[in-house]
Amino acid sequence: MKHLIFTLMLASAILVQAQVQTSDSIAKNDSTFSVELGDVVVTATRSMQRLSKGGLITDIKGSSLSELGTCADVIAQLPGVISNEGNLEVLGRGTPQIFINGRKLVDKSELDRLSSKEIQNVEVVFNPGAKYGAETKAVILIKTIKKQGDGLSGSVSATGRQAHYFSQSDNLFLNYRTGGLDIFGTFNYDFARRYQEQHNRTTINTPLEHYLIDSDILIYPKSNTYLANIGVNWQINSRHYIGVKYEYTAMPNSKSKWLTNETVARNNVEEDKTLYETNWRRSSVPVHLVNLYYQGKINAFNISINNDYYSRRNNNRQSIVENSMLGGDNFIGSDNRIRSSMFASKGVAEYSFKGNTLELGYEVTATDRKDVFINEGDNLPDANDRIKETTGAGFVAVNIPIRNVELYAGLRYEHTISDYYQNGTLIKEQSRKYGRLFPNVDFTFPIGNAKFTLSYEAKTKRPLYSQLSSSIQYDDRFTYETGNPLLTSEQIHNVSLAGIYKWIFFSATYTYDKDAIISVIRPYRSDAPQNIMSYDNFNHLSKYDIVLSLSPRFSRWSPRLRLNLSGQHFSMETRDGIKKLNTPILFFNFFNNVSLGKGFNVTGEISGRTRGDMDVVTLKPSWQINVGASKSLKNWFFQLQATDIFRTARSSMITYGTQMTLDKWNYSDMQALRLIIRYSFNTAMSKYKGKGAGVSERNRL
Repeated sequence: MKHLIFTLMLASAILVQAQVQTSDSIAKNDSTFSVELGDVVVTATRSMQRLSKGGLITDIKGSSLSELGTCADVIAQLPGVISNEGNLEVLGRGTPQIFINGRKLVDKSELDRLSSKEIQNVEVVFNPGAKYGAETKAVILIKTIKKQGDGLSGSVSATGRQAHYFSQSDNLFLNYRTGGLDIFGTFNYDFARRYQEQHNRTTINTPLEHYLIDSDILIYPKSNTYLANIGVNWQINSRHYIGVKYEYTAMPNSKSKWLTNETVARNNVEEDKTLYETNWRRSSVPVHLVNLYYQGKINAFNISINNDYYSRRNNNRQSIVENSMLGGDNFIGSDNRIRSSMFASKGVAEYSFKGNTLELGYEVTATDRKDVFINEGDNLPDANDRIKETTGAGFVAVNIPIRNVELYAGLRYEHTISDYYQNGTLIKEQSRKYGRLFPNVDFTFPIGNAKFTLSYEAKTKRPLYSQLSSSIQYDDRFTYETGNPLLTSEQIHNVSLAGIYKWIFFSATYTYDKDAIISVIRPYRSDAPQNIMSYDNFNHLSKYDIVLSLSPRFSRWSPRLRLNLSGQHFSMETRDGIKKLNTPILFFNFFNNVSLGKGFNVTGEISGRTRGDMDVVTLKPSWQINVGASKSLKNWFFQLQATDIFRTARSSMITYGTQMTLDKWNYSDMQALRLIIRYSFNTAMSKYKGKGAGVSERNRL
């Protein structure tokens, strides 16, 4: 801790010193103005940001963001985007789909391997159009700087993270180009070992009894991940591209140990003490993904066709040893075997005429998922589920500029057939057959020097396949988990207004979510203290999200202030009556980057959230301070970061159920030092243009 505090003090001193220095040069892509105050001249710049169809484009090349180090660092600083323990989310939209040069990102660690200096711009699409799946609520489009040249190019990188334990990630990328032919491949190895502390206080009120359960938990997760891909891309001529890529992912030995010390009081009298040792092991061997694409121009049409095949096998094993003061020793085990496969095809035709653009397309997916769950040593039932689902979609979209107003409108139709089997028998009540229309429209218009976009979109959210499972998993003597095969898809309506003026960005979104899928905790039996965690469709859920981003630039100092307010109108039934969960949450981030010249940058960041409600959960306040430094030296890049230096980041919350309340304090090993070293040579981006198909469906598996 002393070393981390010293690092913060040193970085802060450097920041203060650098802020008073003047800049010798200003990025070409930034506009500038100067204000003279006595003998002090402050030069300020604004980042090049502009509204797009349903989103915001930020130019990275030539801006201070290009100095941050990695693509992940860049995205985490964009308006409306939050990073939660490395997981990127778009506020009010959830996890986005990410594309690099039109190619769907499969391995998120690629964002850490892509240098910020290699990025042209990043577009955050808050309102994806009709050509994206009806479940796609946010998209991030990354465009890299085009680098051409024949011969061998590549990069090698190593990342080390020292927290409670050491973790590492190593990557090798090679690309060979001759003429129009690209042959490329990537190999990545990731070893992650973490430490987690948790304290749960669980209150259970049955009709006759009151339980208070205190649990101290230590969690030790560990995983090994191997990812490799190889592909060929052929630029036949200036109008036609074809390519094929194969990706292989394996997690042969992911495991986690939970050590729990539990004290149970019934009716205010201590009744029992129990020690739990839970071992969870997951083997995902292997995951296969094949993409075959064509992109070209035929007459006046730009054509893109993608075909994907995806296959995955998961084997999960859980074993629990209980040592109870009253009940003695007990063993509970379970095996879960999941087999998933998906075929998808997507085609898009784009036609431009007189400044207008017309898009037509189709998308089809066919999915088969088998889920076998076997309980051992307990009275909970086994499960054998299978879901076969086929979805066909057609869409049309048009972009029409009318003087200084731009209209973008689209319409997508999806028809889904979902057959649910239990023990080989078709269950009609849990099967589905339905079709829906999903319109969207965007108006982009100027007011003075500002630009605004007014949008409406209809979306859906289908339940994850795991949420549809009928299996019941044992957690402890008081808690089980299961899915809900009767879940239906959400119907989501969004209305939003976004505006930009120089370096100020603002957006406001209202969401009406019919049949919202929400996690619930209910009694397993009416006369017992056991509770089961599951999912239900609620009639509706209303949400609002407000984003304000300020991104000025003062000489070598580039500050970024982001404020995200997220609220809801929601109430639920508890044993104490109807509880309103309407307190909004303010997420805040103040990021500072100082360029010291010659490729050397220092950063300082404070981020966090206030107390507030989200679905059936009250999130508790959390904040953290991060500092870092990076250095570019010809083909080399070095970055050192210290995260959560005061150990204040928490993932703590209160979860409400009908007879149970869970108050959880959690710390997930965020205090860490991370070092990245990367070497690149003859840098050239692959020309591979495969965009993938069935992306939303794959995310459900």
